[in-house]
Amino acid sequence: MKQPCRNAQVPIWGSVMFSVLALGCAHKITVEIPPRIDLQTYQTIGIVEFSSNSTARLNEFATQNFMSVIQGAQPPVRFLELGSEEQALKSVDRQRLDPYAIKALGKKHGVSTIFSGNYEISNVKPKVRLGEDLSSVSASANVSVSMVSKHWDTGTGATIWTNSRQGQWPVASVQKGTRNPVSFSLSIPEDQYEQFIGKLVYALTNDFRPHYERRKERRKVPNP
Repeated sequence: MKQPCRNAQVPIWGSVMFSVLALGCAHKITVEIPPRIDLQTYQTIGIVEFSSNSTARLNEFATQNFMSVIQGAQPPVRFLELGSEEQALKSVDRQRLDPYAIKALGKKHGVSTIFSGNYEISNVKPKVRLGEDLSSVSASANVSVSMVSKHWDTGTGATIWTNSRQGQWPVASVQKGTRNPVSFSLSIPEDQYEQFIGKLVYALTNDFRPHYERRKERRKVPNP
């Protein structure tokens, strides 16, 4: 009677073990995804200072922060600051920032594209709720900030990119005194607005920043 050959199973089990080992060698690596829009192809980019319903100091902060984020993501990018919107328009004898003004600014300053931006800060609307016996107080107040930016082609005056973002943040403080049972005070310093604007600028420039993904990489295992 013929005995089964046990050694015939060895290649099969060896193949299975090799597959398991190969799977075990897979690990994750971080992969950089290039920015969706590459600005490094432009020699110099003009930028008009962001305008708003706020202060000149915050306008300058928004503009500088916008340039900083982009240059941090794409270091070779160079900006030529064209001043405030009023100054830029006055330099080309125009009344508003439209395609004709953009073409005139491009010709005057020798830039092929120009960035512009605007943001608006809402009024703060506090809400205060008092308990029936004035022993409990709940208060809330929000401020909203919206921001939009455009990238113009100075040859045609066309908009080649635009993006907008908005955010809402709670800002409030409640104090309870002895003579005045409840007093509500609200104070938002400029540096707090800078934080809000910085967050919107970062979100707004998403297309110009690289992104990173975790992906699986399989290592090649040498044949046994």
